[in-house]
Amino acid sequence: MRKPRSKKLSAEEIAQKAERGEDVSSHFRPSGIAKQRVNVDFPLEILRAIDEDCKQLGVPRQSWIKTVCREKLLEIYKVMSKVS
Repeated sequence: MRKPRSKKLSAEEIAQKAERGEDVSSHFRPSGIAKQRVNVDFPLEILRAIDEDCKQLGVPRQSWIKTVCREKLLEIYKVMSKVS
């Protein structure tokens, strides 16, 4: 029998529950990564540039966006860790 689905919480609410020591495993997919769907509006000029890069790389737009966001965050964290 499957466990009932948890109420959808924001990432902040999940983090707060985890900090209190509560079980937050029901908010994660089997891969262990919490996900939350977002909608983003891009100017058409940027979207065309993204699509052109995706075409050259042979990757879907969503994968490209996730990869570029992750790379930028890692870059920011790297710079911040050098400053601290």
